[in-house]
Amino acid sequence: MASPFFNRPELAGPYRLLPTRRTTLADELAAATNPLIRIAPDQAASITDWLGALGQALNFPAHFGANFDALFDALCDRDLLPQTVLVLELSALNALAEEEVDTLIAVFQAAADEWREQGRCLWSLFDAPGLDLDPLPTPKA
Repeated sequence: MASPFFNRPELAGPYRLLPTRRTTLADELAAATNPLIRIAPDQAASITDWLGALGQALNFPAHFGANFDALFDALCDRDLLPQTVLVLELSALNALAEEEVDTLIAVFQAAADEWREQGRCLWSLFDAPGLDLDPLPTPKA
């Protein structure tokens, strides 16, 4: 079972992951059956490389197109991602253009909305400074 905080569909979505929150995040998810999955394709030189690395990390099928439409379709495919809670830490975005990062965030927001309608939680935590995203909230005790 995931941390109660991460099991709340109304809160799930894309957030900016602050360095101070990373430590507590690991602790919160340490005992969860749906652990944090880190996507950090440091060698990615393009959005296609980055999405390809994401697809490999999430075990998307070989025919995954490594483009934004294919990403949305794969993220919303319950046969590929049957979890009720999925927490992704996304980093190594420095090789991507600003508009590519904005589109990536928009795709994750749209997929999180689909998950929410199904009572599931898709968290995408972007580890990159300067993004126009709210920071991941801290659970209230």
